[in-house]
Amino acid sequence: MSNILVKSYLYVFLVCGLLTVGANSQTTLDVNSTSFEGVLHDNLSNKKRQGSGFTPLIFKSYPGANLFRNDAVGINFEHIFNGAKEQNDISMFTPRHDPCKLKQFSSSRFQIHWPNNGSKWGMEARMDYDLSKEGYADLVFECIPTRDLYSQGFVAMMWASYMNRAIDRKIRFWGKEGDRTGWVTFGERKGKRFEVGTVSNAAMADLPYERGAETLNLIENSEKKFITPFYYGLIDGDLDLKTTDDRLLYLVLFDQTESIRFAMWNFIKDKAGNPDSHSPAWDWQYVVRNPKLGMSYGYKARVVVKPFKGIEQIWREYQTWSGDLGVKLPPRPVQN
Repeated sequence: MSNILVKSYLYVFLVCGLLTVGANSQTTLDVNSTSFEGVLHDNLSNKKRQGSGFTPLIFKSYPGANLFRNDAVGINFEHIFNGAKEQNDISMFTPRHDPCKLKQFSSSRFQIHWPNNGSKWGMEARMDYDLSKEGYADLVFECIPTRDLYSQGFVAMMWASYMNRAIDRKIRFWGKEGDRTGWVTFGERKGKRFEVGTVSNAAMADLPYERGAETLNLIENSEKKFITPFYYGLIDGDLDLKTTDDRLLYLVLFDQTESIRFAMWNFIKDKAGNPDSHSPAWDWQYVVRNPKLGMSYGYKARVVVKPFKGIEQIWREYQTWSGDLGVKLPPRPVQN
């Protein structure tokens, strides 16, 4: 065989090899559904913007207006933690760095998979995303613990969404504030500071933890608790806060109560160096109590993005969600 022919075969082999590597290392998937367009990332492609999730995700009624911050991410699997001091070094941000794989089923249905053999927790996990219904992003999470790391009797997982232009930082839910039951606002200013942290279900005892354990995302607010499994905030559709006719509902609904916790943080600073009240992190957590190795656990959630039409709209979406699930959720309260 001549040197020219050998070089030609070698060239073809290298090109084919590169094409195969490219095909097998897909790190982004384009989203194009009835209501949304954007990009779903894995941890590698979105490494500089905090890992897997949506960057951007655009509500088509407002082209070019990312729901989430351009320098961050939305619906990001952020933390796994367990209240044990021994696991402090892996209790923050490991799902953002562990290997994960993207899979596409259609232009509006996707999956991110975290294999247990790449997880620092040995946690097999997947999140399915279905954006095919108008105004909805339906989520299904499933996990299987494969390593015994739960000395405090639980494992908690957390998802983060760094909002681009919220009307204000607050989330709202139906629950308890001290002795009062009704609509509760979380994220209010308290003197020179404002509320941040975690809100648990009113029926659940606080999670245990060891002295010296990582507790930033663990300790619950002592006064405010939720009853119905949803929270909502309001965002500015065109990202121009001077306009008032473009308020969008951002509602997050869950299929269960006892295992879910809400969270609100505000790490982004404005030009004056103060917390930017229009760029909060609206988060949630999922808790598995007494996890058994090899057992499957999970939850379903729905993120609703639609023009805001008042409080009655919240209850209609809650009733629709309950009907779609076929699951009995806490009833809508009777209000006088």
